[in-house]
Amino acid sequence: MRTVLVSIVIGMGLLIVLGLVALVYGLIQKADNPDFKFFDLSKNAPGIEEAIKDVEVPLVGNKSSQPQTNVAAPAPVKAFGDMRLEIPQGYKVVETDLDSQRLVLRLINDAGINKLMVLDINTGAKLGGLSLHPAQ
Repeated sequence: MRTVLVSIVIGMGLLIVLGLVALVYGLIQKADNPDFKFFDLSKNAPGIEEAIKDVEVPLVGNKSSQPQTNVAAPAPVKAFGDMRLEIPQGYKVVETDLDSQRLVLRLINDAGINKLMVLDINTGAKLGGLSLHPAQ
């Protein structure tokens, strides 16, 4: 039993040493040639890299198993020039958040009341706002 355990430990030690040697070799090769790959899949399956680029990964929480094919592309951003945005008196911007279509500004005043302003990123127009008050 003891010889079996010693053999397993020696075998695992050799695997660790071989793995470290392969890692160091790969790092040296990658430093000399940025296109270096241990396993070049394009030789075994031509066109696989292009096929992988077209794969879309669904967002977490998307319950539908069907791929979405009719998703509208976001409108290209148009120049809207310099605009003046009126912030309510006594408020200051403390946080911003942005997605492909909207800009959300979080404003706060000295009393601790928060407001959210939602702006259209393409036109700069104010879409709406929310005033957040503490519960009473």
